[in-house]
Amino acid sequence: MVALLCKRKRVMKKAILSVLLLSAVCASPASANYFSNPQLGVNLNVGSAPNPTPMQLRLLNESRSVIAENVVPAAPAYVPPPPAPPIPPAYVPPPPAAPPAVTARDFMVFFDFDRSTLSPDARTIIAKAVDAARQTGSVHIVVTGHTDTVGSLRYNQALSQRRATAVKREMIRDGFDGTMIATVGRNFSEPLISTGPGVREPENRRAVIDLGTPPIAMLEME
Repeated sequence: MVALLCKRKRVMKKAILSVLLLSAVCASPASANYFSNPQLGVNLNVGSAPNPTPMQLRLLNESRSVIAENVVPAAPAYVPPPPAPPIPPAYVPPPPAAPPAVTARDFMVFFDFDRSTLSPDARTIIAKAVDAARQTGSVHIVVTGHTDTVGSLRYNQALSQRRATAVKREMIRDGFDGTMIATVGRNFSEPLISTGPGVREPENRRAVIDLGTPPIAMLEME
C-alpha cells in the first residue's frame, strides 16, 4: 500500500513538472517565474521562459512576415484641398476719352425767293452763331450773302448785300459787337448748287456767317 502511494507521488510529480515546463514555455515571464506546492513538496523556480529553438524562431519570423504583408495600412486622414483663389474680375477697358469739342466756324441761313427778311429758323441759327463767336473769342466775322440765278447780276448783287446786312443786324441785336462784323454780297457768282440762269434754287438763297480764325491764345488752348 505504501509502495503504491509512493509510485503515485512519483507519477504526480512528473505530471506537475511537465505542466510547469509547458507553462514556462507558453506563459509570459511574469507568470512563469515561480511555482510552489507544499502538499507535494515541490518548489520550482523556472525563472524566465526558455530560449526558443531555431525552428520556433523561423516559424515566428515567418508568421510576423505574413502578418506584416497582410496588414492593410490605415488610410490617411482626409485633408480638404485649399479653396481656389477668387477669379479676378474681367478687365473692363476705360471708356475712350471724349474728343475735344469742335465749335462750328460756319453757320448758314436761308431766305425766301427775292427776300432778305429773316425767318424764325434763321434767327435761331444766328443766335447759335453769336454764342459760338463768344466762346471762341472771334474778333473778325464775315457775313456773305448769296442769291439764285433769277434776275440780273446788278439786282442780285444788291439783294445778296441786303441779306448779309440783315444777318449782321440780328447779330448786333443778340448783343454782339457790330464793329467785328463785315458784310459781303456775292450775287449768284458762288452758288451752293450749280444751275443754269433763271433757276429758283432755294439752297442758293442764303447767307453764310464765317467766324474766322480764333485768336492765337484760343488756338493754343485747343
